[in-house]
Amino acid sequence: MKNSYISGLHEGVRVDDVFLICSKSLGCKQDGSPYIKLKLSDRTGAIDAIKWDASEQLYAGLTSDDCIRVRGTVTTYNGRLQIRVDSLRRHTQEIDPSDFLPRSERDIDDMLACLRKIIESVEHHHLRAVLDYFFSDQDFVSRFSTAPAALRIHHGYIGGLLEHTLSVAELCLLVTSHYPSIDRDLLVTGAILHDIGKIEEFCWDRTIKYSDSGHFIGHIVAGTLMVSEAIDSIQEFAPLLKLVVKHMIVAHHGQKDWGSPKRPKSIESLILHYLEDMDAKVNTFQQAIAGGDVTDNSNVWTDRHWIFDRPLFRGLPSASPSPGLGDLSGLSEETYDPFAEE
Repeated sequence: MKNSYISGLHEGVRVDDVFLICSKSLGCKQDGSPYIKLKLSDRTGAIDAIKWDASEQLYAGLTSDDCIRVRGTVTTYNGRLQIRVDSLRRHTQEIDPSDFLPRSERDIDDMLACLRKIIESVEHHHLRAVLDYFFSDQDFVSRFSTAPAALRIHHGYIGGLLEHTLSVAELCLLVTSHYPSIDRDLLVTGAILHDIGKIEEFCWDRTIKYSDSGHFIGHIVAGTLMVSEAIDSIQEFAPLLKLVVKHMIVAHHGQKDWGSPKRPKSIESLILHYLEDMDAKVNTFQQAIAGGDVTDNSNVWTDRHWIFDRPLFRGLPSASPSPGLGDLSGLSEETYDPFAEE
């Protein structure tokens, strides 16, 4: 069992624990001798590590997704924490995967109970039958409840798929209360089923990665096949309704450039696309402004984000400032301009 986690590290701390290798690279010092740079992770985050006294043989023995025991000291380099490694070796003992996979901050059982309550509100007997086909299967529920929703872009953690699905379903309920002409049961069903193919797309044991199905087929096709099989097991399911439900899945990415075989052609599929995309982007934004090392309390901006392609504003201070914001009262207009050039 791990004794320390990355989120609790700070400058000067001595480290002697097990971490997962996310990536590795071999560099060369000015005198020609090699050094190793690693990205290490556990369930709380990631940190850079560097081994100056290294060899090509040591480097060759390290593999991404391997667990290694690291001894060293936490230092700061270019404003970011890193571990200066004294020694490292492959960890051959059994590990607890929960030590290394990030996890939803929300309780999985609570989220599942909320989702089941929404399912119970679906009155259309055939749509309810499709949902029950999946959520009465304990093996499916177990996988669905723990699956990530992505590798790292949004909800990329244990329970992420359930968290994302529940959030989108709840957003759909809000929209149908505002637009009463929308088919509530159809929209909710599409929200709950739109990403179920992700239980086939990903593997999640000590790391989150694509499965063979994920590489070859992807979650949109996998989910469409799963739903088609479920519908075929239900007697007298209307052929047109079957197409409408499947369209909710194949069109939920909204654009062909974003992986959708079809663009939304029903009002429900259009709403699902925008709400699903919004929930994914909000989660990505929230993770971006919450993550990273903030060594300057007046820094209200993140680095340029690789998805949004711009720095992101961390938010205005409150009576109890969020971690990393600090006191902004001393910032002048010249030093604090939300509309400054990127």
